[in-house]
Amino acid sequence: MWDEPEPDQVIQEGIFDMRDFMIFTDGDVDVPAPYDTEVIMLPQYYYFEPDTVYGDEQVLTREAFFERLRTKRAYTAGVNPDLTRRRFEEVLKTGRDILCIAVSSGISGSYNTICATAEECRELYPEASIRVIDSLSATLGAGFLCVDAIELKKQGKSLEETAAEIEKRVKLLDIFFIVDDFKYLIQGGRVNPAVGKIGDILDIKPILTIRDGHIELYKKARGLHAALRNIHTIAESKKAARLGNIYVGNREMFEKCRSCIPGSYEASLNLIVSSHVGPNTTGIAVEWEP
Repeated sequence: MWDEPEPDQVIQEGIFDMRDFMIFTDGDVDVPAPYDTEVIMLPQYYYFEPDTVYGDEQVLTREAFFERLRTKRAYTAGVNPDLTRRRFEEVLKTGRDILCIAVSSGISGSYNTICATAEECRELYPEASIRVIDSLSATLGAGFLCVDAIELKKQGKSLEETAAEIEKRVKLLDIFFIVDDFKYLIQGGRVNPAVGKIGDILDIKPILTIRDGHIELYKKARGLHAALRNIHTIAESKKAARLGNIYVGNREMFEKCRSCIPGSYEASLNLIVSSHVGPNTTGIAVEWEP
C-alpha cells in the first residue's frame, strides 16, 4: 500500500506546482492607480483621418484629443491581433499563464479578437492556461475586476480560482455617466440631431449606464444637479464594495460629482470611450457587495 503523504507535504507541493499567471486587459478598461502598473494593457486604437492611427506608439494628449474632437469625429478600432499575440507569447514563453479581463463584447469587438488570439496561442502552448473573461462592462467598472484579480492573486489564488471568482463579480458591476451636452452623442450617431437639440434647449442631462454589456439610456434629468442626485441615490441604495469617480475632460464637473458621490477610487476615462461622450461628462463605477 502506498504511504499517504503528510498534509504539509501536499500543501507545499500544491504551492510549488501552481503556475504563475499575468493579468491582461485592453484599452477600453481603466485600472485605477496604483493597480494599473500590475496589469498588461492591450492598446485600443482611434483615428480622425485614416492615414494617422493613434493608440500604441503614437498617442495624443487628452487636451489635444478633445481639441480635435470639437470639429472632427473620432473613429475607434479594437485591439490589434498581431500585437496581442506577441504580448501573450512574451508571457507564455516564460512558463506563465494568462488571465485577460476584456471590455464588454457588446461594446467592442476586442473581446472576440482576444478570444481568437488566445485559441491560436493554446495550440502553440498546449501546456498553458489562458482565460479570457467578458467583463460585460468597460472603463472603471472592468477596472475593478482587474483590481479584484490582482488582490486574489496576491492572496495566493490560482488562475482558475481567480477566474471563477471574477466571473461571479461581473454581475456586481454598475456604471453611470452624466453627459452634459448632446453634441458628441449626436456626432457619434447615438442620438438623433433633432432630439439632441431639444435636449440641450431644455437642459436635459442623459444618464447612461451599461446593461447586459451594452450602453443604454438609464434616465433623463433636468439639469446637472438633478442628474447628480439621481446617481447619488443609486450609490446609496446598496452597500458598495468599491466605488470610484470617473474624470473625462471637465474638471469642474468631475469635482461636483466627487463632492456629491465621494469614491475611494479615481480614473480618467480612456480616450476610446471619451470619443463617444465628449469632455463634458462625468460618472461613477460601483462594484456592489455580493
